[in-house]
Amino acid sequence: MRVNGSVITDARARPVFGSLVIEQGRIVAIESHPGTTPSPTIVPGLIDAHLHPLELGLELRLVNLKGATTVPEVLDRLAERRADAVELGMMLGFNLEPDNLIERRYPWRGELDRVIADVPVLVYRVDSHSAVTNTAGLALLSPLPAIGAEVDDRGGLTGVLRGPAYEQASRRFKRLIPPELVREALLRCGREAGRQGVTTIAALIGTEETTPDQLQTMLDVLSSGPARAVPFVQTWNHELVLRFGLDRIGGCLLIDGSFGSRTAALSCDYFDAPGSSGMAFVTDEKLTAFLRRSEELGLSTAVHAIGDRAVEQVVRCHETIGPSPLRHHIEHAELLNPGLIERIARLKLVLGVQPAFEAAWGGPDRMYSCRLGDRWRRTNPFRSLVQAGVVLAGGSDAPITPVSPLAGIRAAIEHPNPEQRVSPEQALAMFTENAAFSLGIEKEVGQLAPGFSADFTVLTGDPRTTTDCRVAATCRAGNWVFKDDRLLQSLGVTAT
Repeated sequence: MRVNGSVITDARARPVFGSLVIEQGRIVAIESHPGTTPSPTIVPGLIDAHLHPLELGLELRLVNLKGATTVPEVLDRLAERRADAVELGMMLGFNLEPDNLIERRYPWRGELDRVIADVPVLVYRVDSHSAVTNTAGLALLSPLPAIGAEVDDRGGLTGVLRGPAYEQASRRFKRLIPPELVREALLRCGREAGRQGVTTIAALIGTEETTPDQLQTMLDVLSSGPARAVPFVQTWNHELVLRFGLDRIGGCLLIDGSFGSRTAALSCDYFDAPGSSGMAFVTDEKLTAFLRRSEELGLSTAVHAIGDRAVEQVVRCHETIGPSPLRHHIEHAELLNPGLIERIARLKLVLGVQPAFEAAWGGPDRMYSCRLGDRWRRTNPFRSLVQAGVVLAGGSDAPITPVSPLAGIRAAIEHPNPEQRVSPEQALAMFTENAAFSLGIEKEVGQLAPGFSADFTVLTGDPRTTTDCRVAATCRAGNWVFKDDRLLQSLGVTAT
């Protein structure tokens, strides 16, 4: 196969018009054709280094509350799926933003009961760190954890869940998902990734309650899906990942929560909630023992830490072991100071970052400033991290933000804090070679070169210079997993 276009071999390379020559799923040559006017742009296959495939697929299949502006609208969208809920024996809703509703609150348990009462319902806040459930959902949680279940002025349960109560609810609801829906959701995720130009995903899967058989099903579906999946099993159980022959463990193993739900662990109180500084979910002893055992077994780790107090805890525990060649990750690491950045660099930790978070919630007049006050200027300090030599692997955290590396690249370039903007080349690297390095597959994907897998994305322009850039086609290992034939024709793309 030969594909013609303006080829960008890596994040720093200048476009050169030519052809990718592909045989048996690998690039065998890159031929240049000087003097030919380029139209399509061919970049290394884009990588999403932090994605929750089951949850993204469920969002695409079940109830998406994105854009809802009132509680009645939320209830109407759920009511429309009542028959589906009864058939499935449960219902999940995604992307609720209480702060964006006119009422500025979660729906109450009684309101959910009025639209779906006979099966459990769980509606996730957009950050997936708090939720609201109906009465049938609360019955699943009996006995309730001591922390996290909100009560009203009369001591009644509102249905809103945070912290440990939320985590228990999320795990138990996922146990209700029928196997056929799991398969459908994972395949939907893969197709959506392809549509967005993604050839490889870091697939964060499972919970502490996922059985080996369930995990095997997810791994099987992901291995045969459109996108290459590098699995991170979200467990503290080393023996489980060794059983499946994996060389990494973790993902969103929660060290704290999120800014939006006020559960990210901060060193100072929340600006809009004096007296509250979030939640630390694990002890130093548990985390250090986990990291030390992972190091002994040669397993790369990834843990979720957003607030500066949580990130400092992870760094402190890593310092008991020292720098490692295993490319351990901190996922998100959003609120940092210069001292933490220096320590992260010294430990050679990889950061899994989501630039789209800044586009959605960053800046002086959005959620981060509401929660943090002036500390919004310290969120996601990409330029400072790059200057310190920290590897930043770009992801979406989908379904928290849509799977879209192009949006992530643009968000990193246009960070709302000008002091933390990165260059276009650095932004593209986050979603190509840096992401590949973070997953240990940089000799296979992340750039276009002879011998590499034929993973590439065909775009309408150079994402480093064009704000209106669209995906025309996605190719993984020499196979087209997505093609917009009309757009390809308009670009004059030839693939023979």
